[in-house]
Amino acid sequence: MVRGSSKLRARMSRDPSGSRAASGRRPSVGGAPAHRRRRVGLARLAALIVIVTTAVTIAVAALDSAPPTAKQLAEQFAADWAARDWFALYARVDRATQASVPYSEFASEYASAYQTATVSGARVLRGTYAEGGSEVVTLAIRTQIFGTLRAQYTLPLSGSGAAMRILWHANLVFPGLYPGEVVHRVTSAPVRGRLLARDGVPLATLASASNIIGSVAPASGSQLQALEAEGFPAGTEVGVDGLEYLFNSALQGRPGGKLFAGPRLIAQTRPIPGRNIRTSIDPELQNDAVAQFGSSDGGVVVMAPRTGQLLAVAGSPLSQTQPPGSTFKIVTSTAVLEAGLATIDSTFPYGTYALIEGYKLHNSGGEDCGGTLVNAFAVSCNSVYAPLGVKLGAARLVAAAQAYGFNEPSPIAIAAESTMPQPAALTNPVSLGASAIGQYQDLASPLQMVRIAATIALGGREPVPTFAAGPHVKFPRVIPEQIAHTIRKMMIAVVRYGDGTGVGAQLPGVLVAGKTGTAQLTLPNCPTSTGPSGTTGASGTSISSVATPSGATGPCANIPNNPYDTDAWFVAFAPAFHPKIAVTVLLDHDGAGGTNAAPIARNLIAGFLSRVDAPAH
Repeated sequence: MVRGSSKLRARMSRDPSGSRAASGRRPSVGGAPAHRRRRVGLARLAALIVIVTTAVTIAVAALDSAPPTAKQLAEQFAADWAARDWFALYARVDRATQASVPYSEFASEYASAYQTATVSGARVLRGTYAEGGSEVVTLAIRTQIFGTLRAQYTLPLSGSGAAMRILWHANLVFPGLYPGEVVHRVTSAPVRGRLLARDGVPLATLASASNIIGSVAPASGSQLQALEAEGFPAGTEVGVDGLEYLFNSALQGRPGGKLFAGPRLIAQTRPIPGRNIRTSIDPELQNDAVAQFGSSDGGVVVMAPRTGQLLAVAGSPLSQTQPPGSTFKIVTSTAVLEAGLATIDSTFPYGTYALIEGYKLHNSGGEDCGGTLVNAFAVSCNSVYAPLGVKLGAARLVAAAQAYGFNEPSPIAIAAESTMPQPAALTNPVSLGASAIGQYQDLASPLQMVRIAATIALGGREPVPTFAAGPHVKFPRVIPEQIAHTIRKMMIAVVRYGDGTGVGAQLPGVLVAGKTGTAQLTLPNCPTSTGPSGTTGASGTSISSVATPSGATGPCANIPNNPYDTDAWFVAFAPAFHPKIAVTVLLDHDGAGGTNAAPIARNLIAGFLSRVDAPAH
């Protein structure tokens, strides 16, 4: 109404012809030309339309503001209760209640009753009727514990017309209460389910699984709020980390109990115990992984590629992230092949380093390498791959990494995200070259790298990792099948060729595909210069956060050649053409990947295949 009146006043402040009426005198139209008379006539018609439209608007607004009937008021009050709109409820109660009961207290009482009954939603049903000065509204109330309840809301009214209100009493905090009653609940807690190994043995009995089982503790914070809304009693323990956290919703079950209105029992239900969860953990392989890993820092993760099931984990393979080193060359090779910048037979000059913007990026140990792309991959030749990364460009390199799962939350909720810089942060060619060989600011978890190895094993389809032993979903294709097959050949060469960096993973009678990585750690006291002898590169751009490849000149060049300043990586799958197992090993501060990480992967693969391929007795 106010807005319509305002518009009407605004319209009336101007002459219908469009001229200002500041003097209060209308322009004369006598003897005006025909076109002016037509214009004045149209203006008058327009003014008439405005007046009629305004009148209709006022009439509609008047209808909209008509006082509700008793039935409408009661049903709206019930609908506001169903929507948990305590402010709207408060606006509909009588003035005396508003004067004597503060809104905060009013809203608190309603919220408490809602939570006590574990209400998750409600709706008003048809059939409202009048009874002794009250309107009776029926609601269907959904609850977390007690299912759907039907309750009648008896709402007394006071006043009439626009002054009509709900005559409020304390029992109106919940439908169906009689005067003097309050709603309360006696809760029965469910029995928590157990985590099982894939063979059904309780995981808690497997000492080697202690690093992944996780722990339980009384809920707090957002977990506590969620539990209270579901009706769990105070002090309920929940999974706070590990598999206990990952599968908490299934393990915790559903509470039961009795719901009372004063002394009257209005609903009851039995608690539903939590489900036992059969995980994908293979007890023998888990024992082997923990034994092989020992007291090292880093992590080991083993996957069944065709299902994505995680068979074993040792150390911290989900949360630990480090520069992936040359294992990242799988990603760079993918991008290079997709862009058509090289084929498996393309050749590159031999050298001991690549010169990028005046910066010498050396091969590990000063090795002189080059030749075909497959050879450069097999011997992990930085002097080939860093320039390829620069030629490829940041956008294509990052896109390939993101196709494999970098820069997005892990499918495993308890796992860390693996990251690399966005293209805008890789404008410096030296940074880009270092990123292409898994250094600079690239950070990956063993879980991420086993996903990459398994993607190649499956011909370009990326498995979704899971700790559940149930059926798997269809995996999405993330790279072309032919490119995956080409990289598989390159990974076979890493292990099979006599000068390949992964020969330590060779197994008699089994073709293993793998990739080593030796990544220099980013150390806290690393100097900030970026070129030889403390100078910057030719571009003059600082790359002080580079995690320097082994043997590189530049950042950290003054640090002694200490093998324990590097991470040792190895990723693999086998058999290469019929993959049954994929493994990633990360050993922090433990030298070269081919020397220290590859043998662990070999032993795990050998033990697993000996069991799954053993003839049945």
